[in-house]
Amino acid sequence: AGAKARLRRLAHGQAKVSDAAATFIVCGLPPDAGDLAARLHPFVQSGHMPAGMASDWQKAALAQYADGQAARDEAVRSASLGAATLMHAAEAMGYVSCPMVGFDADGVIREFGLAPHEIPVMLVAVGRSAPGNWPQKPRRPLGEVLQIS
Repeated sequence: AGAKARLRRLAHGQAKVSDAAATFIVCGLPPDAGDLAARLHPFVQSGHMPAGMASDWQKAALAQYADGQAARDEAVRSASLGAATLMHAAEAMGYVSCPMVGFDADGVIREFGLAPHEIPVMLVAVGRSAPGNWPQKPRRPLGEVLQIS
């Protein structure tokens, strides 16, 4: 079976997985604080950051992500931001998208050969709006879900 059919099976039969032009498996990667100093090196070399600061950031990141849960949380946050960016880009190009969390993550890992550190966070279906699509579901008023103080 094709990749879309396999993914649809793992997404509990959700038709949009195979009906969409593309369905992305958005994965998060736990932060790798071990290489932070090397990644910041060009910034230090360009004079934008003192070398000591890069080293301090690396020490802080190593401490922050020593807890596996904190690293996993960061992976999910980063993947979610990436998915939102993908959805906004799709909309800017005239497509519609749909994030989905209803899928067998362990099955996706096995079926698509993800690496042990890759965490499947959500699926994002992208394509053209189909005739008869439902309008956006009713949303709670902004004041109920967002408070700016």
